[in-house]
Amino acid sequence: MLESYLISVIIKSTVLLAAGLICLRLLRGQDAAVRHLVCLVALASAAAMPLLAFWQPQWSLLISVSPSPVIAPAGEIGAAGGWSWPTAIVAIWVIGIFVMTLRAAGGWVVLLRARWRSEPFQDRDGAEVRIGNIGTPLTCGMLHPLILLPEAARDWNEPRLRAVLLHESAHVRRRDCMAKYVAQVSRALLWWNPLVWVLAARMNHEQELACDDAVLAAGVPADAYATVLLDVARECSSSLILGCAMGNNSAAGLRERFEHLIEWRPDAVGANRRTAIAIPLLLLLLTTVSFAEKIYKIGPGIVAPKVLEKHDPVYPEKERDAKTEGTVALSLVVGIDQRAHDIKVAKSATPGLDASAVTAVRSWLFQPGTKNGRPVPVRAKIEMNFRLQ
Repeated sequence: MLESYLISVIIKSTVLLAAGLICLRLLRGQDAAVRHLVCLVALASAAAMPLLAFWQPQWSLLISVSPSPVIAPAGEIGAAGGWSWPTAIVAIWVIGIFVMTLRAAGGWVVLLRARWRSEPFQDRDGAEVRIGNIGTPLTCGMLHPLILLPEAARDWNEPRLRAVLLHESAHVRRRDCMAKYVAQVSRALLWWNPLVWVLAARMNHEQELACDDAVLAAGVPADAYATVLLDVARECSSSLILGCAMGNNSAAGLRERFEHLIEWRPDAVGANRRTAIAIPLLLLLLTTVSFAEKIYKIGPGIVAPKVLEKHDPVYPEKERDAKTEGTVALSLVVGIDQRAHDIKVAKSATPGLDASAVTAVRSWLFQPGTKNGRPVPVRAKIEMNFRLQ
């Protein structure tokens, strides 16, 4: 049911994002490119969770029973018509996705306008360099990368221009714009989760550090490059949220970049033991979470569960006196413990009949469904026909 889907998405996406943050903690002081990759994998995996939940065949098991006309005990009330809380949450979720999509579309419009109004400057490392009406150097475009420089770049001296182009060319080689798109999709789908915002911001910061490493590795002195970063940060006024902007950093982020420059060493790019341990652990956790508590649906390769022992539902006194008849459809998961779990009313008759059906199914004993001969949790549907005899 819908509430189970929502709970599964919330738990699994949060676990994946938290795992990414923990791995970042383990990789402090290591290569920024590795930390950026951890952020990207965690964001992409978490964003896939809402979609993977629908990747199952939609089959149902139908069982019909005839209840005895006996007074029903007090029971649980099944789902009735109207909007339930899961439906309301999904509606809010979709509205948030729509707002985030509009925000991204606004960034696209601003970015395209800057590209159209830009002027050719030079070509470098497979990307065209152009001069545009922007406040900070940036890289945009995934299939056809483009480096945009502000108008002031015409007056830059050779060392500053070289450092800036080395930084932006590193974005092109690393395909950081694609990573930015992944972060945009992750934030749009999981906008309600604060961890996705934290991890996306961290990914943007790590990709800037990785490109700073590329500039220093090319022989630019750290003090000279720090001066370039400071000048770019002073002039930064870009709102192009879909580009990799060189100076789009907060004061704290800029301070961390300066510290990174001071601590950088040519031999610090290699991965050590913690890196070798952290990455496989993250991948193992991603796999485990993705398949955790997987519930199968009846279809090819899945043997349907069978009812071994059942007790007929009792007929509620109110419905019996009113001569009310009806059919209640229940959605449930037959666990490997031979019991029904996550029982939900898929088709309601009356509150009394719904409650009676749910109470009866709780006492039933099933033979679990199987996959390749192994018992697995299987979602099924049971119909109970309440008829007065």
